[in-house]
Amino acid sequence: MDINIKIEDKVLNYRVAGIIKKDDKILVNERVDVDYVSLIGGRAKIGESSIEALIRELKEESGYDFKYVKTLGIIENFFVSRYDNKEYHEILIIHEMEFNDKELYNLEKIQNYEEENVKFVWRTYEELANVNFVPKIILNYLKKDELFHLINKDN
Repeated sequence: MDINIKIEDKVLNYRVAGIIKKDDKILVNERVDVDYVSLIGGRAKIGESSIEALIRELKEESGYDFKYVKTLGIIENFFVSRYDNKEYHEILIIHEMEFNDKELYNLEKIQNYEEENVKFVWRTYEELANVNFVPKIILNYLKKDELFHLINKDN
């Protein structure tokens, strides 16, 4: 069961995200039905560590195997969802990951098996700075080699 608790018109969400790097690019989710780009990942299930959850989510969505490199940071996200108009309090843990199969770095994009309107694509930091990338607050921290903890109130 996903850790996603609804309390009246509010939601507590526990999400994990992965950063996979290739030169000056990272792999992100692009959807054809929304106006934003996001980190790859998903929700943790009860009893899963954030690393286990991320490896599972990425495998389910792409069909490929990944390995953990290191923890990059934590974001406490506060926002109103565009889908259900509910207030979210989200704990987001971000890990750097790698493909097990190094040949996969040569792919231009990867189809998401769970949602046909979503693809994983490589984008530079500059490209992400110029689109509606969420949460944009992390862009300055991804190039640094230090653990971060951010509070993002996107009201």
